[in-house]
Amino acid sequence: MILSLPDLIAYRKKDKWGFCDKNIKLIIPAKFDSVGIFSEDLVKVELNNKWGFINSKGEEITEIKYDDAENFQNGFAKVNFGIKKKNNYIVFSGKWGIINASGKEIIPVQYNEIGEFYDDIFPVKLNDKWGLINKAGKSITSTKYDELGKFSENLMPVKLANKWGFINKNGDEVISNNYKEVGYFHNGIVKVRLNDWWGLINIEGKGITPIKYDEMEDFKDDLIKVKINDHWGYIDKNGTEYFED
Repeated sequence: MILSLPDLIAYRKKDKWGFCDKNIKLIIPAKFDSVGIFSEDLVKVELNNKWGFINSKGEEITEIKYDDAENFQNGFAKVNFGIKKKNNYIVFSGKWGIINASGKEIIPVQYNEIGEFYDDIFPVKLNDKWGLINKAGKSITSTKYDELGKFSENLMPVKLANKWGFINKNGDEVISNNYKEVGYFHNGIVKVRLNDWWGLINIEGKGITPIKYDEMEDFKDDLIKVKINDHWGYIDKNGTEYFED
């Protein structure tokens, strides 16, 4: 694999930072206290303990006003007001929001936490509860869930009142919150735990197997390893058992 230098390289001049090209020609003046690394033609910069973003021409796309910021990812970046750190440890998380590549705040800086983006959907946390917002800043779900998983096959596990179920990308409940634990969908099948036993259900919530197994691992090569009556064996996605006692 051939590695190449980026077009713009962070360059320090005494105690200030800017960007130069591969020939060490200064392209963006060294006037910042700290800089990040370019991502999607944008980079975060720090000045007087505040953060903002500039483009590859050195033009500000936001004011340098945030207390923290993260790199752009798929056209969006997280920004923060109010975060407090001591010796690089966070002592107060402040509030988070989202900006787009034009520097517009599409999600107001009001959330305790924002999770990983998925298909322009943003998990947001407010007052210890989670919900989903789209890139237009519109709520997909209210902030009511105790926990959120990650989307798999366009379904997300969600925990409500200590039970797990699944919603789709529109926020519709697809599988009711009935389960103690759940896995992630694999070819339309997911493992679920009810009380102390495991089984498989499909995308409609219908049982593929009885919920009878003591333990259940994740799918591998369309087989899943299960434990029942102190013995291990394999079942497939149709619930066929490849063992006997």
